[in-house]
Amino acid sequence: MEILPIILFCVLFSIAIFAPLRWSLVAYIMLSAVDFYSGDNSIGIMNALKGLGYPIVLLWRLKMYAGHGKLVLAPVAWLLLIVYAGIASFWSLFPLSAVKLTIEMLGSFLICMAFMRATKAGFLTPSSILVPATIGVLAIGVLRTVFLPTWGDSPHRFTGFTTAQGYASLLAALFAMALGARTVRPVVRWLLCMALFTAVVLDGSRIYVIGLILSTIVALLVSYARLWLKLLGVAAIVLLALGLVAEKDFLLQIISQGARLNRVADTIKAVYEGNMRSTGVGTLVFRRNLYQRAFVAISESSLLELAFGHGTSNGRLLRGTLAPGVGDPNRAVHNEWLRILYEWGGVGLGLWFVFIFSMIAYAIQGVRIDRLGHARPLLIFIPAFLGGFSTENILAGAGHAENLGFVLLAALAAVSHRKRILYLAASIPIPYVQSVLPPRAASVRPYYLPTSARRQAL
Repeated sequence: MEILPIILFCVLFSIAIFAPLRWSLVAYIMLSAVDFYSGDNSIGIMNALKGLGYPIVLLWRLKMYAGHGKLVLAPVAWLLLIVYAGIASFWSLFPLSAVKLTIEMLGSFLICMAFMRATKAGFLTPSSILVPATIGVLAIGVLRTVFLPTWGDSPHRFTGFTTAQGYASLLAALFAMALGARTVRPVVRWLLCMALFTAVVLDGSRIYVIGLILSTIVALLVSYARLWLKLLGVAAIVLLALGLVAEKDFLLQIISQGARLNRVADTIKAVYEGNMRSTGVGTLVFRRNLYQRAFVAISESSLLELAFGHGTSNGRLLRGTLAPGVGDPNRAVHNEWLRILYEWGGVGLGLWFVFIFSMIAYAIQGVRIDRLGHARPLLIFIPAFLGGFSTENILAGAGHAENLGFVLLAALAAVSHRKRILYLAASIPIPYVQSVLPPRAASVRPYYLPTSARRQAL
């Protein structure tokens, strides 16, 4: 059965390449939950096909929707960060890994550009992909749990054929889309939210459980509900928290039964008992020791190293003897904040902050101008994403579950910033579309007109 993830990869990748574009995109989102970074199962060519091959093909398939509007700061900051990562690879002790990381960051950019074209064409919308993508991603988790529970991570964690943290990141992004998208029926959205939240709890990712709670609070604050409904929601959350505290004995009894089978449950139990060396807390002790080493190394750095960093992928040096073998240097430091500061110094950290703040501003502006909620999922997801950035290697993950959710929501947010055309039924013809688009595209119902057609029509 160990060939199952390879078969699954080949089937999903074939669908992503050859199927109609809507189902191609759904298959690609599912494909992000199947990777080969786990232990000795790394198959680099498959990861390269997923991270670079598919986005190039998708850009070509959507070439008629090329073009962009006004210049946005976020992609510029990301491209500058990629350039600096490439420059910092010249003083790296792991040059091949440094080049690999730079290419993966470029791959994430290409995926976002391809997804943005798909939103222009109307193939990538919450109403078209949310339900099938969620069902597919959860089905992959079920397949792994039933047939290969020991693949890559603890058999007691509900995850796909990927890291448990990465899988939780993708689930959290779909959760944010379900919370924020107003083009999906409310009943469907809430059912999806409950299923996804349950899946993240079963996954055992402590940071993403907290992230989902924060995302829910953000969703409440940025909702279009009236003020009294928001206050009622906040009061409900407070009452729920007080109720859990009041019934802590009964709650801890239930949690104790799930301890050692779920990291969330065991961490709560360990904190309550003051036993932070419990084996069930997973990598908590390892991460704490690693972060201490990172702080010491950064404090002992020269001014030149603080400014320009120690070199791309040199974060592997921080692990020292904490873990045997070299492994992938780009996945050695389980904290991208420390990794950026150590490897790229103040310059890289500054570029990263420019990117993050510009993305937040981009999402807030989109929420204000688009009541259909295309930008809301991105704003809702940002707390969970920034939390995950402190525990997982997100930068080295083009096309993988670690960051595909964020890329997907960023592309959807771009819809809110485009000039709208009328939302008409597909049966109503638009004459100037017929005269401008190629014959093959004339039957496509675009969400927005392509840039070239829009200039002549408006």
